[in-house]
Amino acid sequence: MRSRLTRYLLTMILPSGLLCLIFVTSLYQEERALFRQNLEAAEALRLLAGARSLSGDVGMVAGDVRLMASLPSMAAVLDKGDDAALAALTADFVALSASRRTYDQLRWIDETGMERVRVDYVQNEPFVVPRERLQNKARRYFFTDTMQLAPGEIFVSPLDLNVEQDRVETPIKPVIRLAMQVKDGAGQLRGIVIANYFGSYLLDKFTEVTEAHEGNVRVNLLNRDGYWLSAPLAADEWGFMFGRKEHFGTRFPGAWKRIAGEERGQFEDGDGLWSFTTVRPLVAGMASAIGSPLADSGRSAPLDANAYVWKVVSRLPADTLMQAGNRNLGGWVLITLMFMGALVVGAFVLARAQQRRDAMAENLRALNRRLEEKVRQRTEELHQQAIRDSLTGLFNRRYLDETLPREIHRALRESQELAVVMIDLDHFKSFNDQWGHEAGDSVLLGVAEALLDGLRASDIACRYGGEEILIVMPGADADEAVRRISAISSQVRNMGARVMGRKLPAVTFSAGVATVPAHGDSADMLVRAADRALYMAKETGRDRILVARPPGEPD
Repeated sequence: MRSRLTRYLLTMILPSGLLCLIFVTSLYQEERALFRQNLEAAEALRLLAGARSLSGDVGMVAGDVRLMASLPSMAAVLDKGDDAALAALTADFVALSASRRTYDQLRWIDETGMERVRVDYVQNEPFVVPRERLQNKARRYFFTDTMQLAPGEIFVSPLDLNVEQDRVETPIKPVIRLAMQVKDGAGQLRGIVIANYFGSYLLDKFTEVTEAHEGNVRVNLLNRDGYWLSAPLAADEWGFMFGRKEHFGTRFPGAWKRIAGEERGQFEDGDGLWSFTTVRPLVAGMASAIGSPLADSGRSAPLDANAYVWKVVSRLPADTLMQAGNRNLGGWVLITLMFMGALVVGAFVLARAQQRRDAMAENLRALNRRLEEKVRQRTEELHQQAIRDSLTGLFNRRYLDETLPREIHRALRESQELAVVMIDLDHFKSFNDQWGHEAGDSVLLGVAEALLDGLRASDIACRYGGEEILIVMPGADADEAVRRISAISSQVRNMGARVMGRKLPAVTFSAGVATVPAHGDSADMLVRAADRALYMAKETGRDRILVARPPGEPD
């Protein structure tokens, strides 16, 4: 009897138990594969969010640099060179610095490399650097490289640290410098205008979106040479600025060879799971160079816009992967033992294990959906930040430059009216001087709200710069534009703004109107016509709206 029972156990229970063991092992391996797949997807999404956060800012700064070069006050300085013209240019730089709040420095550097106008942003206020503290930048790479550009090109520096008096400024200040040449009325090269953009804005956004996923280490941001711009260890950052030889490529040579040579991807080596992608922030009409940001380093070869790259790289260490893959190993061993001991109990446990597996898969899918939604939301936020003025909520110059030519083209194609209105607050500088910038900001907000209330849904209001606002009115002729802007002017005059309990004086604005096709068929022609009409409104007493005269008629 005992031998028969033994044979039964050997012939029935043992084979069944082995089959159960094989089955349980297969489920365990499938679970590990599913978890790994979702882990890789989460890392890819994290890098995509980081890459998107880095895009767009360079184009916005380029628009401001072109604005600096085209200012009437800049033309006056280059042609006249007197103290009054220099003061006007300084005032325009101060206004741009105050409105943007994102520039460490705005400068005009003459053809000898000497700073002639410099406005720093210090303690949340523009600061005009006195003449005796201005420096000669003739040896700095951004000056020599910009002076070699073709007309109209924008120089974009590497993302590096600000240098003052040939030393890295402390505490460190990450910057990107954008510059272009300026010429006088005779076409003579008279130096460059340059804007130092706070790199911390870029890096903070990058860190925010890439650290939004629980349990993951900080993502690496590398320049084209493999030096850290943002790193899990702060001590690794900006090594090239301090002559350190160690960089990502020396620490992880095998991984860097693959990352540097490919656009994007994922792979695993002895150091863990690598995920990477490439960001190219430059566009056509921009140029840079390969070289040291320090003085006396010599000019290096020009760098094609497509070769100006940042690498976004994450690493999940091998031990983290191992721990994640084996986190349920003990449970699976217990299940296996239970299957081997008793098939009935094992069947029950197996069913529960399958249920757990399904729940885990659903949880991982839910996590993936949440990550995708976070990326979508953040992408939309970054898009709105890129096209909206941070103070007023109106559209910004970047959005205007994209939209106005398109609306003009549509109006001409469909034989429709289109009006452009340039608005400028009257005596706003004096208002700011008397009541302070907080009061000025409050007034700008009130004007923006009045515009949004009084304009049609199809109208587009953009902050053009400082206290200037440009409005695009599809389907509106000059009379319609004047009627609507007049109503808004009355609302602004009576809005009764308050700051800290103080009632502010009434504010007025002047406006110039230009239309398609009466005043032109391009964005530049319409803006210039509206600006001329605005100027005449200012000259003839302010607080009025004038329609531009047709081309050829004297103003």
